[in-house]
Amino acid sequence: MIKVTVDFDRCDANGTCAALMPDVFRIGDEGLLEQLTTEVDPGREAELEEVIVCCPVGAIARG
Repeated sequence: MIKVTVDFDRCDANGTCAALMPDVFRIGDEGLLEQLTTEVDPGREAELEEVIVCCPVGAIARG
């Protein structure tokens, strides 16, 4: 499994990650990012890389 971390201090909850991986991230009722799981299957590495690259504030990382 690949560990996924979110720096919630940097996160601006723009929703890009939730749009790309809705089973891992979502924007909650209060407009804040919620991380639904901390690990993804290695077969989803390309998806995770897209989320990492597309995060405008660099809040998502492996590990």
